[in-house]
Amino acid sequence: MGLPLAVACCLVGGAALAQTPSDADLQALRFYMSESNQQAVNSEIRRLQLQYPDWVVPDDLGQIERSVPGEMIDRIYRQVDAGQFEGARGTIAEISREYPNWSPSADLLETLALSEAQASFDEAVSGNNADVAIRVARANPALLRCERVNNAWLLAEQYQSIGDVTAALGVYTGIARSCTDPDALVATLEKSADVATLDQLARLADLARSQSPATADRLTSVEDRLRAGMLAQGQIAPATSPLDPLSTVEIGPATGSSPAVSLRPVGRPQRAASLQRPASSAPATTAPASLSGARSAAQRGDWASCLAESASARDAETVAQRGWCALNADRPMQALADFKAAASSARSPQTRRDASYGQALVMLRLNMVDEAAAVAAGTHFTAEQRLEIESQILDKRGVAAYNRRDFRRAIAYFDELERVTGVVRRDLALLRGYAYLNSGQKAQARIEFQRLHDQMATPASRRALSDALR
Repeated sequence: MGLPLAVACCLVGGAALAQTPSDADLQALRFYMSESNQQAVNSEIRRLQLQYPDWVVPDDLGQIERSVPGEMIDRIYRQVDAGQFEGARGTIAEISREYPNWSPSADLLETLALSEAQASFDEAVSGNNADVAIRVARANPALLRCERVNNAWLLAEQYQSIGDVTAALGVYTGIARSCTDPDALVATLEKSADVATLDQLARLADLARSQSPATADRLTSVEDRLRAGMLAQGQIAPATSPLDPLSTVEIGPATGSSPAVSLRPVGRPQRAASLQRPASSAPATTAPASLSGARSAAQRGDWASCLAESASARDAETVAQRGWCALNADRPMQALADFKAAASSARSPQTRRDASYGQALVMLRLNMVDEAAAVAAGTHFTAEQRLEIESQILDKRGVAAYNRRDFRRAIAYFDELERVTGVVRRDLALLRGYAYLNSGQKAQARIEFQRLHDQMATPASRRALSDALR
């Protein structure tokens, strides 16, 4: 039952008696209407009636909604198509000011973000800036969908240009594992021949045939031709370190993902063309039999055999390999002991660095965050290794700060994570929104939740946005 008008008038200032709700005042009501939350709609109407006694509730609540003219939305898409990304953002801001209840759709935001990422990637590739191209691709996994397979090929070439043959092969493996277009699979096999060994080429061909059985004969013919060419060039030994199964790129027809960081880092290997040493060169050092056996088992993903092959090893390189196999076999304590031993005894700076990287990763898995940070502070990691370690440290410290209700520090960690990596996971962004809300920054929380809701509406985003609008 509503309050008598006389009572309602006493609850508000005289200035409010001649007012009606503004568009901003109606935002919460529109949200509850869009969610079909009738109880919340009724409560919000009663609140507005108390605050604005002159306001007459429309018989048709749909009149409260203001629709954005279609030509204004079309203008945004035209600006995106023309590469005018700042202009598109300006138009979005203009519409938001004129229609406060409007928010850009998830499709519009995705189109804008993907188009801008594609332009940045193309610019980096054209400018031979491999580091930037790789960073853009990693931050925007949608660029690597099968319908954009050319991006994946270009990414592999960027890895090859900096000597990271293992990562390049990982990209080709991701395509062969996920895409189904016969022409794309054939081209991927042909491109991979520059970096793959005979065994790796065979694995890629098997993956491709499983993706497109109807093209099996054609793929086999291409594989045979490439193998003949590789044998004619004298390639009888691996050109790269064995490919870690966890270092491949998963490239999907609809979603895709960014290249995963390998759990067994390797140095930049020599290209196939440089395998034949001049007669005057010193012979290559022969790896211990235990290391060769462990590497062979790791290549197959046979972690138990890898551990058995390296069980009695004492040399740092084999012990480090054993550490990676132990980590993949979900034996973190053994992996930690092996990495520590390898890092302390290795003569090679690269082996020390990579063992320390493994040590830090295990510590993070075990939630030994401060210990991992200490290792990182004392190790000259590669840029990619440091990015992985520092991002995990910021992630875990942000969550820990939130759990102990230190919300402002949690926000600082999540903001720094976004600055360092260029992105922040959806679950962490949601947590950051609640950190804003719990620290009294309600407007900032609403902005964060609205952005997540616009990107992808879920029960969690609806609940969060409702919490921020109370």
